[in-house]
Amino acid sequence: MRGGPITRWAIAGAAFGLSAALSAGVAFAVNPGAGGAPAARVTSASTSSGGAGASGYTGGGAMMGGAWGGTGANGGIGGMMGGGAMMGGGGGSSMMGGGDTVSAGALSSLVSRGEQGATVDTAANTVTYAGRSVTLVALASPHGKPNMTWEIDGLVNPTVTVAPGAQVTVVLVNTDWGYMHGFELTTSPPPYPEMAMAGVADTFFLMPLPPRTEKDTATASYFTRSASFTAATGTYHYFCPVPGHAAAGMFGTLVVS
Repeated sequence: MRGGPITRWAIAGAAFGLSAALSAGVAFAVNPGAGGAPAARVTSASTSSGGAGASGYTGGGAMMGGAWGGTGANGGIGGMMGGGAMMGGGGGSSMMGGGDTVSAGALSSLVSRGEQGATVDTAANTVTYAGRSVTLVALASPHGKPNMTWEIDGLVNPTVTVAPGAQVTVVLVNTDWGYMHGFELTTSPPPYPEMAMAGVADTFFLMPLPPRTEKDTATASYFTRSASFTAATGTYHYFCPVPGHAAAGMFGTLVVS
């Protein structure tokens, strides 16, 4: 999302305000719809809603997001702060709307699918994908892990390595209770300021999602969205763009080599 300083600060501020409101128990009307987010060399973006099926999606609506390369009809309040993709992608994003929910059982299956083809080194805290097609399931601040961290393939804020040219699908799942979370890739290294989203050169961006629907992790539904990109050689850093989250430690490294 290549936006000017005002645009990026506005989105960051909106995410902060919505997160605070959700934490306080304020109710919002949400509209289910198809959508996604601008991403680096996007090959696909998916947050479509619909009935329950083999994938386990239940078709709920997300708070933040909207239609990637689409119109306001595909997501709640469309057209706000639409940005273009970097590194050859294209399309806009609306400020609100779009997103799916996944059940606890389906989430477990999704995590297992993400682990396929991955070599996990617990001691080194690294995850290496050797294939040309990678599904990276990023769990935002899940229960049982340190607050304001990522879990990927069972590790906390691991260094993830993929091959150049790999098609990487990032599946963002907000497993937190009480805070919104998004996913962003940047070439800017940590540490990050309070408003990290406004001060980095981003290459891939998934808009923040609401927290899980209830406190009980077994019966809750989890908001999710995904998008894909072609990995270009380099070192990147993934982080949560919601104000204060990256500064609190919600970041890791992605190496393409």
